[in-house]
Amino acid sequence: MFAQLIWKEWRENLWKLAFCGAASVVFTGMLFRMRIIPDQANCYIISLIQMFAVPVVYALDIFSGEMTNRTIHLLFKIPVARWKLFFSKYLVSVVGIVLIFLVTGLLMEFMAGGRETPTGYLLGSNALMGGAALVLFTCFCAFGCQSRSEATSLVAIFGVFIGWGIVFFWANVCEVKWAIPFAPYSLINIYRDVPPGMIMIGQILVFALALAVACYRYVKIRRYL
Repeated sequence: MFAQLIWKEWRENLWKLAFCGAASVVFTGMLFRMRIIPDQANCYIISLIQMFAVPVVYALDIFSGEMTNRTIHLLFKIPVARWKLFFSKYLVSVVGIVLIFLVTGLLMEFMAGGRETPTGYLLGSNALMGGAALVLFTCFCAFGCQSRSEATSLVAIFGVFIGWGIVFFWANVCEVKWAIPFAPYSLINIYRDVPPGMIMIGQILVFALALAVACYRYVKIRRYL
């Protein structure tokens, strides 16, 4: 049954992978072919746009779509644990996000050919922002898993963006270094004033907490909303 749920979600979300993947490939090809700015700057721009755009595309209707279409009642009648329903949606989205960043990173490395940056640098930078995108997406799920429409889901998404932006800005301006590792934005080329290991630990903790909250809130959804 779980495999069938995975296949269902994959078919329903395939357009997101195709749309985001195609847009990323075309945009990457244009910037690296035109070479108006250095390869490192191109990588930064592409990865930053992906970090903000791709999670939004995946998170906007991941849960609210079932609410809007009123199919959540049928979904909850399936003889399978609700946490499995949650992870069938979540895992498919995560795989899609990872594939988009992986393909884009490999394309940047291929087109750059090591002409301005060491081999693997562009892929690594893109992967860091991909990690930030996954953390942001998981936070979106935590706050928006009970959203009844795409509008309320969008409010939750912007709330996460702004909330983490405030934390990151406050931590830098007030020099509160212990708070920096917990903000996903610190993964953008790894914040220099904090050891990378601390940032990774902070992101893992935020990711795990957000995932646990998202799963718990989805399981606790009332059958009739």
